[in-house]
Amino acid sequence: MLLSGGCLGKSDIEALQRDQENTSRELSTLQRNLYSLNTDLRGQLEDLKKRTADLRKEVTGLNTEVKSKVGFLEKEMETSSQPMRRHQADLGARVDKLQMDVQALMGRFEEGKYFAEKNFQETKTLRESHQAKIEELDKRLADLKKSLEAGEKKPETAEKEKAGEKETAPQKPPAETPQKPEEGQASPGKTPEKAVKTAALTPDDAYKKAYDLYNKGSIPQARDEFKRFLEAFPKSKYAENAHYWLGECYFSEKKYDEAILEFDEVIKRFPKGNKVPDALYRQGMAFLEMKDTMNAKLIFKEVVKRYPKSDQAARARKKLQELP
Repeated sequence: MLLSGGCLGKSDIEALQRDQENTSRELSTLQRNLYSLNTDLRGQLEDLKKRTADLRKEVTGLNTEVKSKVGFLEKEMETSSQPMRRHQADLGARVDKLQMDVQALMGRFEEGKYFAEKNFQETKTLRESHQAKIEELDKRLADLKKSLEAGEKKPETAEKEKAGEKETAPQKPPAETPQKPEEGQASPGKTPEKAVKTAALTPDDAYKKAYDLYNKGSIPQARDEFKRFLEAFPKSKYAENAHYWLGECYFSEKKYDEAILEFDEVIKRFPKGNKVPDALYRQGMAFLEMKDTMNAKLIFKEVVKRYPKSDQAARARKKLQELP
């Protein structure tokens, strides 16, 4: 009895030792896992620090750029008072937009960590969808250009035929045959000085002419004038606004594909411009008019994300609440 009791006690001790060894191995495994998790967390924290530093640099650079633009605008207003009076309202709006962009970027900096952790996957999906849509729009733009080129050949042929007829007709003396005035010019026989001035419009006057036509509701004429302006002055300081208002002309004519492409020109060519929030929002409205609810919602979400404190973001939120 005593001997058997002693054996049982020894086996129990051995079993306890084995359990202790198993527990030690599990503890070691847990320690290794904890070390790996700590390493991953440190890497993620380093990434967040780098992103925060990048955002700070971006905000600093944008503040410098905004100050430079505001200083340029103020200097331009002082040195050229007469042209600036004609465009005072437009310049004031541009300054306001720049200030709104700065505020939006500051808000974006403050919320950077939150969006980095919570909306990473959603942002990735949105970018992929938006990129696919841009590629599709680029294809549509190529098709539209081909169709426009094909449509322009016919009027060119007609003009050549008319030119041939004019060459065969007897010519008048040079003093009685001034050059044909452009559209919107006065008759050369009545006011030749005005005709000469209209033929050589400055960028300011050409843009004002197109913008005034749009404000008067002459949409087709405004569309043609904005096109002429962009062909004549593609690098003008008003090129961004001209692309935007050309998109609005197409939108008013219910040519939503062309409107989307024109607004996309604003977003791609002037990513830091004051018309980008409006262009992005109007793209969403164009998709909505085309009954493309999915892409409209993606665009409205992008407006809210990129410009959370803007008027366009407030309108986009309202649209998102109304959509199913």
